[in-house]
Amino acid sequence: MAKLSEFNFNNKENNDKSNFEQDIYQKYNDYKNLSESQLNEELLKEVAKQKQNGSFDYNRLALMLESIRSSLGEDNYQKMKRILESLK
Repeated sequence: MAKLSEFNFNNKENNDKSNFEQDIYQKYNDYKNLSESQLNEELLKEVAKQKQNGSFDYNRLALMLESIRSSLGEDNYQKMKRILESLK
């Protein structure tokens, strides 16, 4: 399974939209069949890895969550906020 940390969100090396879309689709396929528990486990592994190498940015995640708040609905927003708070 590909790691989320290996995903190039900015895609600066290759501006080809189709490659970016393929990356997104691949990530979706990697995670779509995981249970909530398995997804949480993957998340915690990734956060631990990022904290260890100094790349974890809680503030950036908080800003991202706020930027998509209107798309989530209040229940999903509150759930995401609780998850984010647990990662501090």
